[in-house]
Amino acid sequence: MEERGTIAHILRRTTFGPFPGDVESRVGQDVEGVVGAVLAAPAVTPGLPRFDEESEDDGAGPLAEWMRAMRHPGAGVHEKMVWFWHAHLTSSHEKVDSWQLMWDQHLLLRRHALGNFRTLLDAVTVDAAMLRYLDGDGSEATAPNENYGRELMELFALGRGNYTQAEVRAAATALAGWSVGENLEVRFDRQAAAVLPGIMFGRLVSGARDVIDAICEHPACARFVAGALHRFFLGTDPSPQRLDELALVFRGANLEIAPLVSAILRDDSFPAARGTRPRYPIEWVVAALAACGIDDAATAYDTLVALGQVPFAPPSVAGWPAGPQWLAPSRALARSALAVRAPALPEIAGAADPVAAAFARAGLYQPSETTVSAARELHARLRDRDPLRRSAVVLALILASPEFALA
Repeated sequence: MEERGTIAHILRRTTFGPFPGDVESRVGQDVEGVVGAVLAAPAVTPGLPRFDEESEDDGAGPLAEWMRAMRHPGAGVHEKMVWFWHAHLTSSHEKVDSWQLMWDQHLLLRRHALGNFRTLLDAVTVDAAMLRYLDGDGSEATAPNENYGRELMELFALGRGNYTQAEVRAAATALAGWSVGENLEVRFDRQAAAVLPGIMFGRLVSGARDVIDAICEHPACARFVAGALHRFFLGTDPSPQRLDELALVFRGANLEIAPLVSAILRDDSFPAARGTRPRYPIEWVVAALAACGIDDAATAYDTLVALGQVPFAPPSVAGWPAGPQWLAPSRALARSALAVRAPALPEIAGAADPVAAAFARAGLYQPSETTVSAARELHARLRDRDPLRRSAVVLALILASPEFALA
């Protein structure tokens, strides 16, 4: 089971799976083969959603369409990077108040997910949803709004301690003049823009492109982004030496994202980094729905709400926190409830070994002895019950297990 466990680990970190059958289809591939395949997988093209401002659980809405892309059988690391950037360069539908603008931003992130970081920042800086979310919409140089300039440096590209209030003010002034029109188009008003250039990090900045260039060429930029991606994929901070190495790769690639992701995933530390971070709720829900055989937007939405993470609705500009709060016992009921009427139960109940079949559907090939013993003991204790009910209880236990909660 070691081989299957390794494959499952790689797929948990680089996709929203593994989905039933994924691991078995890759048996015989070594680590490089699996990593290479998810890196090379073509980007998924989501369907065109229906924009209903009153319904977040619309089966044809933006969230449902995105989740279909997440569980697409051909999805690779590109889809996981779309999620990373949404949580990193985040905006909220609650404030933006337009599904059209949120979806346009989503497509922007999809286009640049593995492209160039400088180009991505250029695009998102004057994106309509971002202009609304961080108050760039209508900002004038005579009294510039500083929200975006500050978050651009603190949360998006440099990190705390690598800029001063003077840089925030200069960025805000240089970014003034952009607005979102009544027809949702982005406009630039030279009358509202800065007349004279400001100074950021010793450079003259006169507009958005100058601001992004000044930030991207700051020595902290490559290290900040490399560290964020290392934490996302491995669940831990890189050592100072490893961070230096990754920053060098990123700078050497002119801030191209794909080579940085490849360097992280192809390092020996990646396949060994098991159980080092919880699955985010969105990762857990997509995988759990697949394990149960459920394809229902309302169920997905309700479970995400119960677990505390709904895409397009971050709690703050910092996105969603990482950490053990996603493992809270209070969420166990929401995790196990999906198994009650799972369409996959007949398949599990009809297997020669229903317990092993349930673990396989969940993509767990090296569960702890404690979890295996609990599942088998529970299945045996319910021997007089209906086979579907026995399988439902076992699947619920597996979905609520520590192993399934970890990426």
